[in-house]
Amino acid sequence: MELIYKGSVKDLYKKNSDNLVFEYSNRYSIFDWGEMPNEIPQKGEALASMAASFFEYLAKKGYSSHYVAAASPTSIEVQSVNVLRPEWVEGQYDYTIYQDNPTHCLVPLEVIFRKHLGQGNSLEGRLKKNPAYLKDLGLNEVPNGETTFTPALVEFSTKLETSDRYLSRQEISEMNILSETELQALREQTQIISSELEKLFASFGVKLWDGKLEFAFGARKANGDRELLLVDSIGPDELRLTYEGLPLSKEFLRQLYANTPWNDAVKKSKELAQERKSQDWKAICKDELGQHPQTLSTEHIEVSSLLYKALANEVAGVVGRTKPFASELNLKLWHQKAQKALELV
Repeated sequence: MELIYKGSVKDLYKKNSDNLVFEYSNRYSIFDWGEMPNEIPQKGEALASMAASFFEYLAKKGYSSHYVAAASPTSIEVQSVNVLRPEWVEGQYDYTIYQDNPTHCLVPLEVIFRKHLGQGNSLEGRLKKNPAYLKDLGLNEVPNGETTFTPALVEFSTKLETSDRYLSRQEISEMNILSETELQALREQTQIISSELEKLFASFGVKLWDGKLEFAFGARKANGDRELLLVDSIGPDELRLTYEGLPLSKEFLRQLYANTPWNDAVKKSKELAQERKSQDWKAICKDELGQHPQTLSTEHIEVSSLLYKALANEVAGVVGRTKPFASELNLKLWHQKAQKALELV
């Protein structure tokens, strides 16, 4: 197979003219940095198992995706979709390439859903700064940390830019990448899928707070709109989960880095890049602020690995697939070890 893309977490291989293979690595990425200095043992195997579990589970519920089959313990086979990247022109991204309503390509939006807010959420602060955004979200007042949304609240952000940015309805309309009815379908499908995932996680004591999904445009329908296919991957790197009060997702890794100089520098460098209308905030972080991500301790690596393995076991057991790891690797064991690890941060 031909390697066509090496990402921060997974690699893409071309299998044939129609299909790709997602090879999940033990690498991880937080705060949009890309590949971090450590690897997490068996993370790739856990992510591949969970992706297969979730896509197969949703297929039984009637939701289309690009998933074809599990390919190996660390990979899945998927249908290929084109990625049409916007051009950087005069300090902004140009989405002209989407104006002809292409099919069989990635929707250049990340779709964020929120079931529960929680303290310290970003939405509350953003709405206070921009009250006009309330109407976009169908809200009458600014929510707080105790707010629960039924159905899920859905937001949209950029997907193919160097830093994600939330988008208003007006901004999406000006990008001219999809119709109003396609945007509504994207919102409704996300709400239904998030509800299915919430019920699945609740069956083994895990709370789903929020997450992000990605879609592709499929074939054109009779009304001129395009079908929507769920793509990319589903797992703890795309979802925010908790188990008995502890973060059971990439948020756990974020907390391990929360009080580091590098994390502070990332925030500052993104602000500076926005002011300068620059894409390269990482260069500012590395070259101007002199900060790189620190390596994790052996203990933190071990408990992070257990997070992925335990969750993969739980998900596989619920959807009827074979557990990928020893059965004693479960969430109760992870919770005991994670409590100790976070106390040292």
